[in-house]
Amino acid sequence: MSRLRRIEVAGRYFFVTTNLLKHSPPLSPSERDICLDQIDRVRTKHKFALFAKLMRDWKSASGFAIAKARSKRGAIWQERYFDFILRRARDFGNKLEYIHANPVEATLVARPEDWAWSSAAFYIKKDPVRIQPDVFTAPSDPNESLWPVPWR
Repeated sequence: MSRLRRIEVAGRYFFVTTNLLKHSPPLSPSERDICLDQIDRVRTKHKFALFAKLMRDWKSASGFAIAKARSKRGAIWQERYFDFILRRARDFGNKLEYIHANPVEATLVARPEDWAWSSAAFYIKKDPVRIQPDVFTAPSDPNESLWPVPWR
């Protein structure tokens, strides 16, 4: 198994993905709720600074709770995860659109805001969502850097 590098730097915006273990059954609606509950708990505990520690705590807590709900033992998440530093304003918008499009592309819903576990409804001002995201005001210039760079 290849090891993905970890970047733990304060003051950065990250896009993070993880997957279930191969051959693990898909998450049920109540298990998706468990994931959101654990994200909210970890966000409160860590003030939502995005570090590997946050992912470790979230994956551990949600995996344990889901395994307990399934009356099974063992991991449900793949061991590693992928992170991507959002360097420019356009990166934030691109990744947000990608996240919201996933349930539509998987033919689970017709529109992103119809997926109950998504923040899409929050961003289009349709309905309250289960966990309200933090507000991010992106620079108007899509090429604007999201963090200080030494050549500026």
